[in-house]
Amino acid sequence: MHIRIEGEALAYDVLRSEWIFVLLIIPVLLYMFVSMYEKYSFVRIIKIVFSNKFAHTSFRNVNQGVQIFQMLLGLLSFISISTFILLTELHFNILFFDLEPIALWIFNLALISLVVGLRFIIINIVGFISNTKETFKEYFFNISRSYKLIGILMMIMNFIIVYLVIVPDIWFIYLSFLLIAIIMIFRVIRLMYIFLLNRLSLYYMILYLCALEIFPALIVIRYLSGQLG
Repeated sequence: MHIRIEGEALAYDVLRSEWIFVLLIIPVLLYMFVSMYEKYSFVRIIKIVFSNKFAHTSFRNVNQGVQIFQMLLGLLSFISISTFILLTELHFNILFFDLEPIALWIFNLALISLVVGLRFIIINIVGFISNTKETFKEYFFNISRSYKLIGILMMIMNFIIVYLVIVPDIWFIYLSFLLIAIIMIFRVIRLMYIFLLNRLSLYYMILYLCALEIFPALIVIRYLSGQLG
């Protein structure tokens, strides 16, 4: 894999290309469509992510079966997060395999989809082995909502990064990373809350945290500190 990194401002011609605008506008259209038919407001998502009791109640009251509007919010999140990663890569001139920007975005989308899919599979396996399927099901409920909150926030930040030219884009990139970090911290707190609420073994919680939360985060931090330091 070939990676080139040189911190610089986002390329004007890339940001003004039509396909970038499409990536920015599709999540907005999806969110408007969902908001028209589903009373699942932005405020409600925030409450689920940051309030343990509200999240627990929401999980207990969630409708069974296929939830088309939740799937659309998930699609919104995947697109927005992939676009934010692309903007970050363009800013620091990070090119995986020397991919062109549009191919790089597709690579980001595929990678995020793989990570979320593997997390879902592992959560189900751990829940089955430990006989705590309902507990881990509730935790994945919270994971999905955290991704959706990140996606909606990145939907907004992506527009700001691209079109608010009077402020350096790096400020909003760092602000976005801060918001994501806060949401991730609350996600870990939620896992602890769920396990303590159900009085389950802390061994599985620690094992899960190390394998799928802490260890991957340390790898990303170590990589970025080595490349951008």
